[in-house]
Amino acid sequence: MINDYPYWTDPERDEFSVTILSCTKSDNHFEIVIDQEVVRAAGGGQAGDKGEIQFGDETEKFNDTARIDGKLVLMASSPIEPDTAATVRIDMKWRKAMMRNHTGEHLFVAAIKKMHPEIELGYIWIDGERGTVDLEGKELGFEHLIKAEQSVQNMIEKSIQVDMKLMKASDISSEVRAREGLTDKHEVMRIVEVGDHDTSACSGIHVTNTRDIGFFKVIDFKAKGEGSRVTFAAGDKAKKTIEATYNEVLRRKHSYPFEMEQIGDVLDKAKSAADERKLMVEKIVQLLTEGITSEDIGGITFIHEYIPGLDSKDIKNIIKKIKLSGPAALLLFIPGEKSTLTLSTNELPVDAGEYIAHIVEEMGGKGGGSRDVYTGGFSETEAPEETYSKIVDYLRTRLQE
Repeated sequence: MINDYPYWTDPERDEFSVTILSCTKSDNHFEIVIDQEVVRAAGGGQAGDKGEIQFGDETEKFNDTARIDGKLVLMASSPIEPDTAATVRIDMKWRKAMMRNHTGEHLFVAAIKKMHPEIELGYIWIDGERGTVDLEGKELGFEHLIKAEQSVQNMIEKSIQVDMKLMKASDISSEVRAREGLTDKHEVMRIVEVGDHDTSACSGIHVTNTRDIGFFKVIDFKAKGEGSRVTFAAGDKAKKTIEATYNEVLRRKHSYPFEMEQIGDVLDKAKSAADERKLMVEKIVQLLTEGITSEDIGGITFIHEYIPGLDSKDIKNIIKKIKLSGPAALLLFIPGEKSTLTLSTNELPVDAGEYIAHIVEEMGGKGGGSRDVYTGGFSETEAPEETYSKIVDYLRTRLQE
């Protein structure tokens, strides 16, 4: 039969009297074996307990717990003599954080599987900082993750009892969530039940009531093959993450004024600016290495450039500083959701607008100007490079005429 460990039935008990059985030096730590299974070793996707060992007037910390060759081993930085009577104290801040994260993971995965039964749980790691799970079989959208997160929060607010029982593997029904092959490895398994919301085979440590989770938050996610890797936090860690994020936004709000409900638009604008800068840097490199694009069309110098990242004011300043000599035409095109362009001409027989206004209007744009400068724009440009190419081709034909 499987052992009924104290951290399963009474996970908040934090002190035990033990005897040191052995102490072995290994790399940069000592492996201390105790006589009772009172500390939870790392395994099953969950980190091990931390704490301290008091013996006589001395106290030694252990920073991890593992199972090596079937023995429970505490990892310490200094040795303790075998046959020493000692008191083990669990680091309950670390353990309770793991308990919150682990029960939160059960509820989160259960909520995901109710929406998408085909999803399977892959990699899992739970410690006192956060939890990470791979949800395999389908890449999930942000809206699915947030819906599952809200489901967890609802379970927290309902204060649902978390129960544990031992069952023969052969008696476990298909409704019980269990990692693939797990029931084949054990005769008896521990089942963790959270009301009627989730029933899972699990050997980890859990809270005894969902209200003890406190708060649950997805803090990162990304596509991973045909699935998603999701990172989350519960309890104080989740609250501190939200607090730090909100305070940073609040601080930036006062140095760059915007309303809190505009944060999405602000981030979109920042992303757009970053994308435009990348394109502008690429354009600068091209200009420095290849020079400006210029061609001769029937004695007319035709200069044209596609310049991302600038605005119409920048273009006006550039036009003023570029001195055209002889028959010439200069086209500068600024791409974007609303693309703009300027055509400057010199010593040509007709107004600048006569060369370009028709194609701009035909493509859904508007414009106007003086004899030598035409400025136009488009309210929407789905394919700015294609628009630019069509205008350049059209201008070549008009200039040849």
